[in-house]
Amino acid sequence: MRKLLWGLCLVFSVVAVGWFVWGLVTFASSDDPFNTVSEVDCGEAMRFAGASMPEGATEEDCTSYSWMDQSYDGSFRMPRSAVRGWLATSFPGAQRAASCDGDVCAIVRNDPDDENTTGAYDVDVSVRYEGGSAGDTALVTFDASTY
Repeated sequence: MRKLLWGLCLVFSVVAVGWFVWGLVTFASSDDPFNTVSEVDCGEAMRFAGASMPEGATEEDCTSYSWMDQSYDGSFRMPRSAVRGWLATSFPGAQRAASCDGDVCAIVRNDPDDENTTGAYDVDVSVRYEGGSAGDTALVTFDASTY
């Protein structure tokens, strides 16, 4: 009986140590150990930013980050002629960025203490016109977060 108990303790110990080592290796070798990064629909990301996707948007690529706080980033292409109207309707309180990597940039800062603030506290939008002055496409990149 004593040998059986020692055997069970040994088996339990080996399984426990093996499970711990497996978990440690999996955690250490993963780029996202808590599974907090995921590809999402850009419509979801834009809703979080307080806007909607523009008509004619293509090549959507958006990501959600949900560790401690929520944030989204992404990019899409849209018709160049619709950019200013979309920005004005989607982000009416936006300020022009002091430094801008694109042709048009907008920054929205929402007060986290305001009870009317839902979704993102900070939204940064950058638009780069493609194809020179004759081009008809714009690449929109954005970042929306609660921190």
